[in-house]
Amino acid sequence: MRSNAQWFRWSIGLLPAAVLILSLTVFGCGSSEESADEWETAPAVSPSALAEYRLDSLQNENRRMKDQLEAVAAENRNLTARNAELETKLADMMAAPKAEVPAGETASHVAGGYDGALEKFQTRDYQGAIADFQALLNSGIEASLADNCHYWIGESYYGLREYGQALKSFQDVLGLQRSGKKADATLMIGNCHLAMGNASEAKDAFQKVVSDFPTSPLVEKAREKLSKLN
Repeated sequence: MRSNAQWFRWSIGLLPAAVLILSLTVFGCGSSEESADEWETAPAVSPSALAEYRLDSLQNENRRMKDQLEAVAAENRNLTARNAELETKLADMMAAPKAEVPAGETASHVAGGYDGALEKFQTRDYQGAIADFQALLNSGIEASLADNCHYWIGESYYGLREYGQALKSFQDVLGLQRSGKKADATLMIGNCHLAMGNASEAKDAFQKVVSDFPTSPLVEKAREKLSKLN
Protein backbone atom coordinates (compact mmCIF):
# COMPACT_ATOMS: atom_id res chain seq x y z
CA MET A 1 0.00 0.00 0.00
CA ARG A 2 2.79 2.37 0.81
CA SER A 3 4.42 1.71 -2.55
CA ASN A 4 1.22 2.45 -4.43
CA ALA A 5 0.65 5.68 -2.47
CA GLN A 6 4.19 6.86 -3.10
CA TRP A 7 3.88 6.14 -6.83
CA PHE A 8 0.59 8.07 -6.97
CA ARG A 9 2.10 11.14 -5.29
CA TRP A 10 5.07 10.97 -7.66
CA SER A 11 2.75 10.86 -10.71
CA ILE A 12 0.77 13.83 -9.44
CA GLY A 13 4.01 15.81 -9.12
CA LEU A 14 4.88 15.09 -12.75
CA LEU A 15 1.46 16.19 -14.05
CA PRO A 16 2.15 20.02 -14.26
CA ALA A 17 5.34 19.43 -16.17
CA ALA A 18 3.59 17.16 -18.66
CA VAL A 19 0.82 19.69 -19.14
CA LEU A 20 3.42 22.46 -19.77
CA ILE A 21 5.30 20.41 -22.35
CA LEU A 22 2.07 19.52 -24.13
CA SER A 23 1.01 23.21 -24.28
CA LEU A 24 4.32 24.37 -25.73
CA THR A 25 4.21 21.65 -28.35
CA VAL A 26 0.70 22.44 -29.48
CA PHE A 27 1.00 26.24 -29.58
CA GLY A 28 4.52 26.23 -30.99
CA CYS A 29 3.54 24.15 -33.95
CA GLY A 30 0.59 26.41 -34.60
CA SER A 31 2.83 29.49 -34.79
CA SER A 32 5.25 27.83 -37.19
CA GLU A 33 2.45 26.71 -39.45
CA GLU A 34 0.91 30.21 -39.46
CA SER A 35 4.30 31.83 -40.34
CA ALA A 36 4.80 29.40 -43.18
CA ASP A 37 1.31 30.11 -44.48
CA GLU A 38 1.89 33.86 -44.37
CA TRP A 39 5.23 33.55 -46.28
CA GLU A 40 3.63 31.36 -48.92
CA THR A 41 0.75 33.84 -49.40
CA ALA A 42 2.98 37.08 -49.55
CA PRO A 43 2.16 39.09 -52.73
CA ALA A 44 4.82 39.07 -55.52
CA VAL A 45 5.61 41.88 -58.09
CA SER A 46 3.20 41.52 -60.96
CA PRO A 47 4.57 41.14 -64.53
CA SER A 48 2.69 44.27 -65.61
CA ALA A 49 4.29 46.35 -62.84
CA LEU A 50 7.72 45.03 -63.77
CA ALA A 51 7.13 45.83 -67.43
CA GLU A 52 5.97 49.36 -66.56
CA TYR A 53 9.13 49.94 -64.50
CA ARG A 54 11.32 48.80 -67.38
CA LEU A 55 9.40 51.05 -69.79
CA ASP A 56 9.91 54.08 -67.53
CA SER A 57 13.63 53.32 -67.33
CA LEU A 58 13.92 53.13 -71.11
CA GLN A 59 11.97 56.37 -71.56
CA ASN A 60 14.24 58.21 -69.09
CA GLU A 61 17.33 56.92 -70.86
CA ASN A 62 15.85 57.97 -74.21
CA ARG A 63 15.20 61.52 -72.94
CA ARG A 64 18.75 61.76 -71.59
CA MET A 65 20.23 60.69 -74.92
CA LYS A 66 18.01 63.20 -76.77
CA ASP A 67 19.23 66.02 -74.51
CA GLN A 68 22.84 65.08 -75.18
CA LEU A 69 22.17 64.92 -78.92
CA GLU A 70 20.57 68.38 -78.91
CA ALA A 71 23.55 69.81 -76.99
CA VAL A 72 25.97 68.34 -79.55
CA ALA A 73 23.87 69.69 -82.42
CA ALA A 74 23.82 73.19 -80.88
CA GLU A 75 27.60 73.15 -80.43
CA ASN A 76 28.02 72.02 -84.02
CA ARG A 77 25.86 74.93 -85.24
CA ASN A 78 27.98 77.39 -83.24
CA LEU A 79 31.20 75.97 -84.67
CA THR A 80 29.81 76.09 -88.19
CA ALA A 81 28.77 79.74 -87.80
CA ARG A 82 32.14 80.66 -86.32
CA ASN A 83 33.96 78.91 -89.15
CA ALA A 84 31.87 80.76 -91.73
CA GLU A 85 32.65 84.07 -90.02
CA LEU A 86 36.39 83.36 -90.04
CA GLU A 87 36.27 82.33 -93.70
CA THR A 88 34.49 85.59 -94.58
CA LYS A 89 37.08 87.66 -92.73
CA LEU A 90 39.90 85.76 -94.41
CA ALA A 91 38.34 86.29 -97.83
CA ASP A 92 37.98 90.03 -97.14
CA MET A 93 41.60 90.25 -96.07
CA MET A 94 42.77 88.42 -99.19
CA ALA A 95 40.60 90.56 -101.45
CA ALA A 96 41.59 93.94 -99.93
CA PRO A 97 43.93 95.80 -102.28
CA LYS A 98 47.27 96.86 -100.87
CA ALA A 99 48.22 100.47 -101.38
CA GLU A 100 51.42 101.01 -103.27
CA VAL A 101 54.01 103.62 -102.39
CA PRO A 102 53.84 106.45 -104.94
CA ALA A 103 56.88 106.70 -107.15
CA GLY A 104 57.52 110.26 -105.96
CA GLU A 105 57.99 109.18 -102.33
CA THR A 106 61.50 108.24 -101.28
CA ALA A 107 62.06 104.77 -99.85
CA SER A 108 63.57 106.24 -96.69
CA HIS A 109 60.25 107.78 -95.71
CA VAL A 110 58.62 104.35 -95.47
CA ALA A 111 61.67 102.50 -94.15
CA GLY A 112 61.99 104.93 -91.25
CA GLY A 113 58.65 103.75 -89.95
CA TYR A 114 56.34 105.30 -87.43
CA ASP A 115 58.92 105.54 -84.64
CA GLY A 116 61.36 107.34 -86.90
CA ALA A 117 58.71 109.88 -87.94
CA LEU A 118 57.74 110.49 -84.33
CA GLU A 119 61.37 110.99 -83.38
CA LYS A 120 61.67 113.70 -86.03
CA PHE A 121 58.66 115.48 -84.55
CA GLN A 122 60.18 115.30 -81.06
CA THR A 123 63.39 116.86 -82.32
CA ARG A 124 61.32 119.62 -84.00
CA ASP A 125 62.12 118.42 -87.49
CA TYR A 126 58.54 119.19 -88.40
CA GLN A 127 58.99 119.09 -92.16
CA GLY A 128 60.70 115.70 -91.95
CA ALA A 129 58.00 114.41 -89.61
CA ILE A 130 55.24 115.55 -91.98
CA ALA A 131 56.94 113.85 -94.91
CA ASP A 132 57.45 110.56 -93.03
CA PHE A 133 53.94 110.43 -91.57
CA GLN A 134 52.41 111.20 -94.96
CA ALA A 135 54.53 108.46 -96.55
CA LEU A 136 53.21 105.99 -93.99
CA LEU A 137 49.63 106.99 -94.84
CA ASN A 138 50.31 106.62 -98.55
CA SER A 139 51.79 103.15 -97.99
CA GLY A 140 48.55 101.91 -96.46
CA ILE A 141 49.60 101.81 -92.83
CA GLU A 142 47.24 99.90 -90.54
CA ALA A 143 44.18 101.77 -89.28
CA SER A 144 45.31 101.65 -85.65
CA LEU A 145 48.21 103.97 -86.55
CA ALA A 146 46.63 105.96 -89.40
CA ASP A 147 44.80 108.28 -87.00
CA ASN A 148 48.06 108.93 -85.15
CA CYS A 149 49.76 109.85 -88.42
CA HIS A 150 47.05 112.40 -89.22
CA TYR A 151 47.26 113.77 -85.70
CA TRP A 152 51.06 114.20 -85.66
CA ILE A 153 50.96 115.79 -89.10
CA GLY A 154 48.58 118.33 -87.57
CA GLU A 155 50.89 118.85 -84.59
CA SER A 156 53.82 119.34 -86.97
CA TYR A 157 51.96 121.97 -88.98
CA TYR A 158 50.95 123.61 -85.71
CA GLY A 159 54.64 123.68 -84.72
CA LEU A 160 55.37 125.38 -88.05
CA ARG A 161 52.54 127.86 -87.28
CA GLU A 162 50.68 126.76 -90.38
CA TYR A 163 47.41 126.67 -88.51
CA GLY A 164 45.14 126.20 -91.53
CA GLN A 165 46.97 123.02 -92.55
CA ALA A 166 47.08 121.85 -88.95
CA LEU A 167 43.33 122.39 -88.64
CA LYS A 168 42.70 120.24 -91.71
CA SER A 169 44.78 117.35 -90.34
CA PHE A 170 43.00 117.43 -86.98
CA GLN A 171 39.65 117.41 -88.77
CA ASP A 172 40.85 114.33 -90.69
CA VAL A 173 41.23 112.56 -87.34
CA LEU A 174 37.64 113.40 -86.41
CA GLY A 175 36.49 112.06 -89.78
CA LEU A 176 37.81 108.57 -89.03
CA GLN A 177 35.31 105.98 -87.83
CA ARG A 178 37.47 104.90 -84.91
CA SER A 179 40.28 106.75 -83.24
CA GLY A 180 41.74 107.15 -79.80
CA LYS A 181 43.01 110.63 -80.71
CA LYS A 182 39.67 112.40 -81.21
CA ALA A 183 39.72 114.21 -77.87
CA ASP A 184 43.29 115.40 -78.55
CA ALA A 185 42.40 116.48 -82.07
CA THR A 186 39.33 118.41 -80.84
CA LEU A 187 41.43 120.29 -78.29
CA MET A 188 43.99 121.14 -80.96
CA ILE A 189 41.21 122.36 -83.27
CA GLY A 190 40.32 124.82 -80.53
CA ASN A 191 43.98 125.86 -80.25
CA CYS A 192 44.19 126.39 -84.01
CA HIS A 193 41.09 128.58 -84.03
CA LEU A 194 42.44 130.49 -81.04
CA ALA A 195 45.76 131.08 -82.81
CA MET A 196 43.89 132.26 -85.91
CA GLY A 197 41.79 134.69 -83.86
CA ASN A 198 38.55 132.73 -84.12
CA ALA A 199 37.50 132.94 -80.47
CA SER A 200 33.95 131.70 -81.03
CA GLU A 201 35.07 128.58 -82.96
CA ALA A 202 37.77 127.95 -80.36
CA LYS A 203 35.21 128.14 -77.56
CA ASP A 204 32.97 125.64 -79.38
CA ALA A 205 35.84 123.20 -79.78
CA PHE A 206 36.87 123.40 -76.12
CA GLN A 207 33.27 122.94 -75.04
CA LYS A 208 33.05 119.89 -77.30
CA VAL A 209 35.99 118.32 -75.45
CA VAL A 210 34.11 118.73 -72.17
CA SER A 211 30.77 117.45 -73.46
CA ASP A 212 31.84 114.70 -75.87
CA PHE A 213 34.82 113.29 -73.95
CA PRO A 214 33.91 113.69 -70.25
CA THR A 215 36.35 110.97 -69.11
CA SER A 216 39.33 112.36 -71.02
CA PRO A 217 42.22 113.84 -69.01
CA LEU A 218 42.07 116.77 -71.44
CA VAL A 219 38.76 118.00 -69.99
CA GLU A 220 40.51 120.03 -67.30
CA LYS A 221 42.73 121.73 -69.85
CA ALA A 222 39.71 122.53 -72.03
CA ARG A 223 37.95 124.08 -69.05
CA GLU A 224 40.98 126.26 -68.37
CA LYS A 225 40.87 127.48 -71.97
CA LEU A 226 37.15 128.19 -71.64
CA SER A 227 37.61 130.15 -68.45
CA LYS A 228 40.05 132.45 -70.24
CA LEU A 229 37.63 133.00 -73.09
CA ASN A 230 34.63 133.86 -70.89
